[in-house]
Formats: sequence, structure tokens, C-alpha cells
Amino acid sequence: MYQARVDKPKALSLFSGAGGIDIGIRNAGFSVLACVERDPFCCETLRTNISRESLDTKIIEDDIRNIHPATLMSDLNLKLGELDLLVGGPPCQAFSQIGKRLSIQDERGMLLFEMPRFAKVFRPKVILTEQVKGLLNAQDHNKVIGGVFTMIIRELEDIGYKTKWRLLLAADYGVPQMRQRVFIVATLGEVNFDFPDPTYSSVNNAKPLFDLPIHRTVGEVI
Repeated sequence: MYQARVDKPKALSLFSGAGGIDIGIRNAGFSVLACVERDPFCCETLRTNISRESLDTKIIEDDIRNIHPATLMSDLNLKLGELDLLVGGPPCQAFSQIGKRLSIQDERGMLLFEMPRFAKVFRPKVILTEQVKGLLNAQDHNKVIGGVFTMIIRELEDIGYKTKWRLLLAADYGVPQMRQRVFIVATLGEVNFDFPDPTYSSVNNAKPLFDLPIHRTVGEVI
């Protein structure tokens, strides 16, 4: 049975990909107990990096729809409410502005709702979901624009979570990419959360009073 570290807050990563979000979560002080990812090449990358850094993260290579949250919670030696953070960036192809934009008519679009499915069982203190900007106007089954976003917020709130969301630009936080992503943060109980203020600004938006540095370029980062 998995033995979780007790000195760090505990996180579970869904739709882990090659582990990009997990790097940020670990840098924020969390212990990532497990990563769920079905792509074999991503899992190979995860295993390599976890081994190289001597981490004890469990890699679960499977379709998330095959996983029973209660079984996984037991395997991780967790009890109800002991998970601090459930984090995931579900597949974006169904919502991306580049593509057919079939929304939840595409089975990949429905994977977004795996986040509340796991949350119902684990009852984590915080849920962090990342998705492309197109989620905000994705149509539901009734062709209502923005209906899918309303659905996911409602599902989280129906199981007792308070939700906040924001469209963030990566360049505003020191990443040399003009990439916008929707971040949904759902909190349980007395947990309070506010999105951090930008640490960088564009040339047009830079104001001497706030004295933020200009967006970093790829060349500067390299």
C-alpha cells in the first residue's frame, strides 16, 4: 500500500501529460502522490523524470474512465478529505479554437467532468482545472454558447465547492508565451483563494506606477 509523505500537502494529478503542471505543483510545495495518464510516451517521460529526481509518485497508465476513485483512494492510503489538491488539465481538442470544436459531442470533451467525478469521492480541499480559452463559449447539448462552462461550474458547486475562475496569460507570469488558459479553482469549507496578480506586463500595459517588468522573451529565457 502507498505510504504518503506527511510533511507536505498531498496532490493527485489527473490528465498528467508529460508532467508540466506537476512541476509547478511540486515547486509550490506539494507531494504528488500519483499521476493518471494513458499516453505511453508521456508515461515514459513521467517515469524517467520521477526516477531521476528520486520521487515516490505512482504512475497509473490507463484511461481515466477505467479508474474507480474509491479504489485509487484506498491504494494511496488516503481517507475521505485527506487529499489537499486534485489537479488536472483535461484534453482540450474538443474546445480548442483550432479544430472542429465539437465540444461535448466529442467524447474527449466529456473528460472534463472526470474532475468532479473524482472530487465527489476524494473530497479534496482544492480542485484546480486548466483548460483552453474555447471552453468559455463551448456549446452544450442544447447548443447554448457557454453552456459547457456553466455545466462544469454547476457540477462543482452542487457537490459543495466554491468556484473562482480567470483567463490568465502565461506571459504575465514570466513564461515567454502569449498563451491564454482558463483556470478554475474550487475550494471546500473555509479554504480561501485569490488569483495572484501578474508579475510581468506588455509594453503597452506597462505603467511606471506599478513598475512591472516587461514580458520575457524566449531569447532572454534561453
